[in-house]
Amino acid sequence: MSLGHSGSFTAEKDREFFCDTCRARCTRSINGDLEYGHLIGCPNRPDQFTKGTADSAYKYTPDETDNDSDGGASA
Repeated sequence: MSLGHSGSFTAEKDREFFCDTCRARCTRSINGDLEYGHLIGCPNRPDQFTKGTADSAYKYTPDETDNDSDGGASA
């Protein structure tokens, strides 16, 4: 049975990691200056990333404690 998701919930590539704050799967830029994928509201999300059309209801709030979160929408 397929759940309709063909991606992975792991961070296997060299520049992929899970943010300790928002728990989203993120990617560091080649030069290491930017980190893509942090949830809206995460203090690690670069200031120049404003809310865009790809963003959804998934936002980081400091009181989140659900360790089973898949990270939700990101930039």
